[in-house]
Amino acid sequence: MTFFKYTLISVAFVCAMNVNYTLKAQNFSLGLKVGPLLSRSVIADKFDRKDFSQRNKPGFMGAGLIIFPLKNNYSFETEIGLSQRGRKILSNADTWTNSATYYYADASMLLRKSFPLRIRKNIPTQWFVNLGPNISYWIGGHGKIGSGGLQSYDLVFGPMPLEPPQPDFDKMYLTNVNRWLFGVNIGTGFIAPLRRSHRLLTELRFTSGHTFYGKPTSASWRTLGFTDNLRANEKVVSLTIAYLFDIDLKESRKGKSTQDKDVHRKPIKKKH
Repeated sequence: MTFFKYTLISVAFVCAMNVNYTLKAQNFSLGLKVGPLLSRSVIADKFDRKDFSQRNKPGFMGAGLIIFPLKNNYSFETEIGLSQRGRKILSNADTWTNSATYYYADASMLLRKSFPLRIRKNIPTQWFVNLGPNISYWIGGHGKIGSGGLQSYDLVFGPMPLEPPQPDFDKMYLTNVNRWLFGVNIGTGFIAPLRRSHRLLTELRFTSGHTFYGKPTSASWRTLGFTDNLRANEKVVSLTIAYLFDIDLKESRKGKSTQDKDVHRKPIKKKH
């Protein structure tokens, strides 16, 4: 968590230094982004890893974003969206499979540095690198578990019942879990113009999770032989594409002001 805190402080400090320039510029970009991702659960303790095999889990994400240009080719981006991630764990000498799908609400802040990239003449393309914190809220999920034939289940945030009614086989009970997950985003990509005020952004991003799902004994299921370990965090690689629309409030107000002057201009009387 220390690295995450330093990253958040650094992003906030740099953006604060440039806030006056941003307010004077009065322009920003709005966009939507989508793309696939691969997530992998990494168990924290090396001693426990020998009992599990960890596999990649495919998913996808979508988000809305807003980008504020700063000076010296820097920009500040915020994102809010939803994602489907998860984990795939093999246990009991790789005879048991637990393939879980999780749903999250996500938010990110990114400080971006852009550099010119010459692909074709008179096309102002740029490539960039960015860094910033990521926050996810664990909404819910489902999965399949078993040896041979797999049993489907839904996630339940709460302890497994110990008295009648008995717990169901189609429920995975999670206790003492962290539903707020924090991490750090590191990405690179490029931005290319499409037409006036429209741009295309492509990014390859790595998200390193710094919050554990829970404790080694946080997951419970009504079957003998079940084992899992939620003292693990996630590593995510995503490839996204975003459609951006640039908005310049200064130009808009200038155009409106010109129109207002034309409307209120007195008509010229013709001499006969």
